[in-house]
Amino acid sequence: MSVLELATMRAREGHGDAMAEALPMALKVVAEAEGCLETGVLRCVERRDEFVLRMRWTEVAAHEAFRDSTDFPRYRAIFADHLAEVVGFAHYTEI
Repeated sequence: MSVLELATMRAREGHGDAMAEALPMALKVVAEAEGCLETGVLRCVERRDEFVLRMRWTEVAAHEAFRDSTDFPRYRAIFADHLAEVVGFAHYTEI
């Protein structure tokens, strides 16, 4: 059974639009990772500087392997200048 990772991120003040442009590019790096099944990004309607990244993995271990890979810093570098904070992330399974 696959797992869905949801990661909530907040852009620096005044960087919401730049973050919205950068995140889809960053997710292309994630999409190439072994065990990644799909990716997507959502932007909050009420708080335009808040984003939710949606990444489906074959298993949590696949996500952990990506985080330990040389591709992870490349992924983060694409949006790092616009990031204020990672509010949180967790893995979910469907019931």
